[in-house]
Amino acid sequence: MNLKTLVRSALLLFILACISVFTIRKFTASGPSAGKQSVEATANSPSSSTSDSVPILPQTKVVAYYFHGHRRCPACRRVEVVAQDAVHVGFPDSLQKNVLLWSSVDIEDPANRHYATDYQVYWNALVLVKFRDGKQVEFKALEQVWQIQHDDNALRDYVVEEVRAYLGADGHA
Repeated sequence: MNLKTLVRSALLLFILACISVFTIRKFTASGPSAGKQSVEATANSPSSSTSDSVPILPQTKVVAYYFHGHRRCPACRRVEVVAQDAVHVGFPDSLQKNVLLWSSVDIEDPANRHYATDYQVYWNALVLVKFRDGKQVEFKALEQVWQIQHDDNALRDYVVEEVRAYLGADGHA
């Protein structure tokens, strides 16, 4: 067996192992025993130690969730900090009135694994969830954050623009 064949075989085995681990984790987290929770229960469930409980009140229109895992790289932490800053600086009135809420959630914690299924996220993600009368009506993953992560101003502007669109034309209550 030559070196090229050996390396190719090792790489194939590694890829198969990764796929197996991902599949096992996915079905363990969202299998029949896990059950599905309502969005209200999801939004009110305890999250990681880095976030507060997110109460979905009648006046709540949007929740900005930053989902992450236990291990976090510097870029992922920076995206969270810039996005959180954009929300807090851009919408202080909406936050104070509980029309807009921010939550950082560790989706690797067993109590939070349902978020991966609920919002179709399996890695770090910024997701906006729109509510009407306390019930979820839609959600959107802000996928461009990873393309513009190196430009804090562009990232901040993008987050503000998307949150404003989700809140409504004026970006307020």
